[in-house]
Amino acid sequence: MTIMVGCKQLILLAHCRYNHYIPEVLEPVVLPYLQSLSTAIFQQDNPRPHVARIVQRFFVNRQIELLPWPARSPDLSPIENMCSMFA
Repeated sequence: MTIMVGCKQLILLAHCRYNHYIPEVLEPVVLPYLQSLSTAIFQQDNPRPHVARIVQRFFVNRQIELLPWPARSPDLSPIENMCSMFA
């Protein structure tokens, strides 16, 4: 599902698996966006699609820096609150 928030596009995925995460999210959306920035640190939490080895290799191979996110940390991501507004 794609939602427009002001002039920004918010893409919400339900039950995304790692084999869909790279071709449906990372390659067409995240990678072009990060490449358009001069510097960027990508933040994601720790669901299985995000921590799969193939996904981690995707970031390493493209030299994309990730913000460390400890396992079982409290959810501090502001996007989670925003998503609940649309549910």
